[in-house]
Amino acid sequence: RLQDLLLLAVRMGLLALLVFGMARPWAKGGPFSVFSPVDARDIAIVLDGSYSMGWEGTGVTPRSVAIQRAHELLDRCRAGDTVTLIDAHEQPLTIPPAATTDIAQVRQALDALPPATGTSRLASAVADAVQSLAFTTNATRHVVVLTDRQALPWLPLEDAAWTRLAELQRSLPLAPRVYLLDVTNGADAPRDNVAVGPLDLSRDLTVPGFPLRVRTTLQQSGDAPLERRVTVEINGQRLDDKAQSVAIPPHGRTPVEFEHRFAATGSYVIAVTVEPDDLPGDDSSAAAIVVDRGLPVLLIDGDPQADPVKSETYFLKAAFSPADNQTPWVAAESIDWRQWTPADLQNRVAVFLCNVPQFSDEQIAALRQYVADGGGLIIAPGDRAAPDAYTSLSAAGLLPLPLAEPRREQDYTLRPILIDPQSLETGWLSRFRTETGVDLAQTRFASWWGLDGTKPEPAAAAQPTQSNRETTAGAPTVDARLKTLDPLIVSSSLGRGAIVELAVPLDADWCTLPTRNDFVPFVHELVFALVSRETDRNVPVGSRLRVPLGENERARDWTFLGPDGAKTPGRGTGEISRVAELPSAALAGVYEAEYQPDPRRREYFVALADRAESNLAPLDPQQIELLKTSHGVQLVGDLDAYAQATRAEPAPVELWRWLLLAALAALVLETIITRSMVRRGHMDVEEAFAEAA
Repeated sequence: RLQDLLLLAVRMGLLALLVFGMARPWAKGGPFSVFSPVDARDIAIVLDGSYSMGWEGTGVTPRSVAIQRAHELLDRCRAGDTVTLIDAHEQPLTIPPAATTDIAQVRQALDALPPATGTSRLASAVADAVQSLAFTTNATRHVVVLTDRQALPWLPLEDAAWTRLAELQRSLPLAPRVYLLDVTNGADAPRDNVAVGPLDLSRDLTVPGFPLRVRTTLQQSGDAPLERRVTVEINGQRLDDKAQSVAIPPHGRTPVEFEHRFAATGSYVIAVTVEPDDLPGDDSSAAAIVVDRGLPVLLIDGDPQADPVKSETYFLKAAFSPADNQTPWVAAESIDWRQWTPADLQNRVAVFLCNVPQFSDEQIAALRQYVADGGGLIIAPGDRAAPDAYTSLSAAGLLPLPLAEPRREQDYTLRPILIDPQSLETGWLSRFRTETGVDLAQTRFASWWGLDGTKPEPAAAAQPTQSNRETTAGAPTVDARLKTLDPLIVSSSLGRGAIVELAVPLDADWCTLPTRNDFVPFVHELVFALVSRETDRNVPVGSRLRVPLGENERARDWTFLGPDGAKTPGRGTGEISRVAELPSAALAGVYEAEYQPDPRRREYFVALADRAESNLAPLDPQQIELLKTSHGVQLVGDLDAYAQATRAEPAPVELWRWLLLAALAALVLETIITRSMVRRGHMDVEEAFAEAA
């Protein structure tokens, strides 16, 4: 009976050892540390891809050193090691997509990496690396970050990327250790730098001959004042007449501004460049501009008259399309409010509702769809408008603020009633402030609509006809006020379009606006401010780039050329508004879309870089210690220090080998016991036969 119980226990233990071994348990420290060097590792290599890694002050860039260190790290890999490569930009690029034992494949990926550009999100890249190692099989797992020790990509430690990393580290039973390898060898020499800030365009869609204002700043981190020459390029061609010398104070910045008029339609990229220094990544800043022919605008006249001078749209049409101008910047067409149909909205970049008294349900639905699809709507109510008639517009999300009662100049002791110039803060209105404009601020108002009511909830959005169309309404914003503090210009958004509501009509009945010298530029700036929303040429990194297709064009006829020289065929979307698109602008910089049947036809885009990357301040000891205590990030100077650090801490050792040996021993013991019991049984049988004989 004792042998039976012992055999049962051995067999149960054998099964338990097999199951436990297949679960691949691990342990570290104590006697297990003796065996840790023989275990294979899973390594995720994270390379800092930001333009600060292009610093040329030491003869060789940190980016080149990082790639060389990565090759050396691959040289130290042993059989069974797996490697994941992540190139850290605004969006981390994982190459190859999963951990691999093919070291040659990783070497090829290293040699094909794009140049240093944009900003690196090292916290996101490390989180991606930790997550990728959650699916590997070796017990020893490391994340090695090759960077120039710049503080910017690691801070602040409280943002969403760090929260995600902390959650991953807590959730994984075997969290990887993170090592920060400084490719500058701890050099803290001052790195003086001059950087060109982002370009601020007065508009990114314009017409031939219309002035475009470009603003930017030059900033420097040195201790002495500098003077640098700034040049301007259009599609790679330098404009010598725009060059200027700029003085920059120590650790300061200086604004730079110029104006340009394009002579022909087309797609352009404008770049502002400063004299080269040791950090070329911020010596130039670019933006894309679309120059189109006269923009088609519809003027819906709410009070048509036999005498055109008395109509609501007379001054607008004269401002946009004067009789002696054969190529107007804005091609305006006026139509009677009782005669317009939804078909009249097609191919219009903006629609003016000039003192329209009422709207049909069909017209409201058409206007809502038009704005949601990206159109611009300007509402200028006058004496024929009534709050009740405009309620339907408000319910459809087409009226930023509902109309209250009209107000009059004689009701106020403050006379005359003028525009508050300090309220003209919005980009397109800022040129009309007292110090920069001519006389817009001197417009006198005899009457105006009160726009101080509570905006009701918009009606439920109609079902969109395109899968990615949004029809949500944005909150209203007051862009200009009268000196009475009453809103004069209010704007909001709906889907991809924009709405501007004025408190006065655009004729001379209630105010002197049409008589001002600023009236013509005012209405032009208003139109261009609305239509510039739809160019989508200057976009954040990771955005889609889209080129509308002509009637006989195909998406594959277009090829996108990235900042790294990589070519990607255009992809069709299958939408009603056919486009060729690049799914993601993964790198910061200038992109070109080339039409293969006619290579002279090109469309330009710019994926915007974060100029905060020009701050080259390194991590200080307190920040390094905070990284270590909060997220286990350990700073090492070189690969030898990395190897020493990995030996200093006990690595996890998998126990399945020993469990299989124990299972084999249990199997031998089970065989011995079984054989012993069989032999004992044979002896009992033989003794029984002998006694019977």
